Amino acid sequence: MGSLSLSAALPALRGGHVAIFYVALYLVALGEGAHKPCAQAFAADQYDEKDPKESVARSSFFNWWYFGMCAGTAVTTMVSSYVQDNVGWGLGFGIPCIVIVASLALFLLGTRSYRFYTTTEASPFSRVGNALLALIHSWAPKHRTRYISTAPIESLLLCVMCDMT
Repeated sequence: MGSLSLSAALPALRGGHVAIFYVALYLVALGEGAHKPCAQAFAADQYDEKDPKESVARSSFFNWWYFGMCAGTAVTTMVSSYVQDNVGWGLGFGIPCIVIVASLALFLLGTRSYRFYTTTEASPFSRVGNALLALIHSWAPKHRTRYISTAPIESLLLCVMCDMT
């Protein structure tokens, strides 16, 4: 967001202005794509499923989460549109940048009180990799091809070897 604000606020960078704008836009999209699935799961992990009070609070959390997302999107769209049309693009991108920095600071302040769950299982990436390797090893011998020559040399046949017999 800072790069987006910079690209909109400094018109002197006209030569690299478009490049900075698109790089910043792609970085924001990448950050949002990484943020969305993780934030909700992390917040839901703060509630204990086995505790009846926290189970009810967890259900309520999801209701408030979606309300906050929808209300935030609506307010942000209206305010950003007004600021960008009437004040300027630099401030229009600068306000969300300041809000993101404040949100990050608030998140980091609460780090000591978060619940962290550790597992002894292998990481999901290694499990997926092991499954793909097992698939490749089980598939490869069944689908090998071999040329078999018959009595007349001119006719070569392509046979698929099967282990089913």
